[in-house]
Amino acid sequence: MLTREPYGGILEGFGGLDHRLTLPSKGRSGREMINSLIKVGYDTVIDLQNHVKSRMLTASLRAPRVIRFRRSRVRRWLRIKFPLLRERLSPSPEVPVGYLQAAQTLGVTDDGAGLKLEVVPEWERDARELLQRGSPEPGLNNTQPALVIAPGSRHPTKIWPPERWAEFLKGAYGLGYRNQVILGDANDLGLADRIKSEFRHPVISLAGQTDLGQLVGLIARAGVLIASDSAPVHIAAAVGTPVVAIFGPTTPDLGFAPFRCKSRIAQIDDLECRPCHPHGSKRCPRGHFKCMKNLTATAVLNQLQEIAPVWSEAGTAAVATEC
Repeated sequence: MLTREPYGGILEGFGGLDHRLTLPSKGRSGREMINSLIKVGYDTVIDLQNHVKSRMLTASLRAPRVIRFRRSRVRRWLRIKFPLLRERLSPSPEVPVGYLQAAQTLGVTDDGAGLKLEVVPEWERDARELLQRGSPEPGLNNTQPALVIAPGSRHPTKIWPPERWAEFLKGAYGLGYRNQVILGDANDLGLADRIKSEFRHPVISLAGQTDLGQLVGLIARAGVLIASDSAPVHIAAAVGTPVVAIFGPTTPDLGFAPFRCKSRIAQIDDLECRPCHPHGSKRCPRGHFKCMKNLTATAVLNQLQEIAPVWSEAGTAAVATEC
């Protein structure tokens, strides 16, 4: 299996691979990697990206057979551009199903199960140590499962406003979800700080402190994950952690819903302008950002309670004072 260099670490969690390969973003080393693949002389190449760069790569390998994942580009475009057609259009196939269909000619069949990502011991150990070092109260991380949030995204319109995240965490704390963790990469440090500044109860922030493997380990240890429509949602699905996915400019009908796992969707259902983009844009095309601003903390708290009943002994009387 070949992936881009920044994501290579996660391949350690994929069993059954003979070789785990990473492609440098640019430069001579990237060309050398491609030349080494050409020399192997692969019989078959499966392109699960099917975009311009992956097509160029697969063409350069000169394999006798190339199998490509078929993206639902036209169906997604129609759903975005023509709201009146949405009721007549069937949802785009779930992406993992599309991957399986691409490999059918190789004898691959759908076993009806969900995603599977193995959590290697090093990731588990690192996750445990990160939580112990980051705990604002001695022993807090061992008293109950963690409510983990991953508030960031590469696409700004997929990010629930920080004040909403803060309101949600305050409400969750009042309900008894006392062990709270914030995850994210270095780009999410400012967002995590803004969320934390809105309340006083203890929270562990590990934004900018983890690599990809450690992120997997932390999500695997979580009691539940709350995240935007982004990679952590699918990591949670693959390691068996219950997940609440927050959808704003995108919708599950585009094919990116949590796959065959214990999950809930938090979204505004009756906005004519959703979806406005297949992956999320830099800014709201209409300028109002209602898909995220109108999604209340109470709505997400309701989804949380449905999927992950509170673990602590805090009573429901706390709800009125905290929310």
